[in-house]
Amino acid sequence: MEKYSRTRNVDHFIQIVLFCTLTGGLIFSSWWATGSAYAISSPVAKTTNLPSLKITAPHKGQQVPVSSNVTVSGISSPPVANKTHTGCTISVLLNGIKPYQNAVATGHGGKNDYSTWKYTITSKYAALKQGQNKITSKISCIATPTNLTKFNSVNVTGTGR
Repeated sequence: MEKYSRTRNVDHFIQIVLFCTLTGGLIFSSWWATGSAYAISSPVAKTTNLPSLKITAPHKGQQVPVSSNVTVSGISSPPVANKTHTGCTISVLLNGIKPYQNAVATGHGGKNDYSTWKYTITSKYAALKQGQNKITSKISCIATPTNLTKFNSVNVTGTGR
């Protein structure tokens, strides 16, 4: 048992030494070749460049008559690095019924300013049901190398007939 334990400890030690040597060698060779230092980027840095999106009405848990139209409104912002040219659109979905429906931009900047937006859910698209209903908004922004998308949802309660 003691021999197995020592062998396992040696194997673990060798793995650590190899990992550190390879990692250090890669960083040093990159620095040496270019004369520049590199920082390893974290996933947090990538998420700071996402658009923002929030449904402001109806409110979470709000009771809504199933026989009525529901106006969904919200706020959004393009990615931080792209404030001047948004290239973003907003769409809305009720209870997963596709396709997404295009919201109308209501921001002060005109027809492409989705800083505020709205969409009215009517029975032509989908009807609210008794009980819980999930309203989902989606912001899609044109970006390179991939488009940026973010979602926000609220649950409302359908009441009456």
